[in-house]
Amino acid sequence: MSHENKAHIEANLEVIREYLIGQFKGFEVTDTTNRPLSHTFTATKSSDERYQVKVSWRQLSDDSNTPERTKQRLVTDDVAGRMKGKSQGEYFSWGKY
Repeated sequence: MSHENKAHIEANLEVIREYLIGQFKGFEVTDTTNRPLSHTFTATKSSDERYQVKVSWRQLSDDSNTPERTKQRLVTDDVAGRMKGKSQGEYFSWGKY
């Protein structure tokens, strides 16, 4: 992976982190990578209240998905709302695999 692509992916990951921190106030937001398939973000308030989104690696690394576009799509796709709509223990899958 080129340095340029790595910086692009990191910028997209940071936009997603900031969005989730803003949407899940009072929650701890953590993330883990599962390259080359996905990156999972988890918002946890307690053992009973935990929400997850799995973002496809293709979506993170696609050059057409600029951080600005990613930020816009997070809102348009209502990622936080869709995460909250999942049962505890399930994750919302965002992006094409």
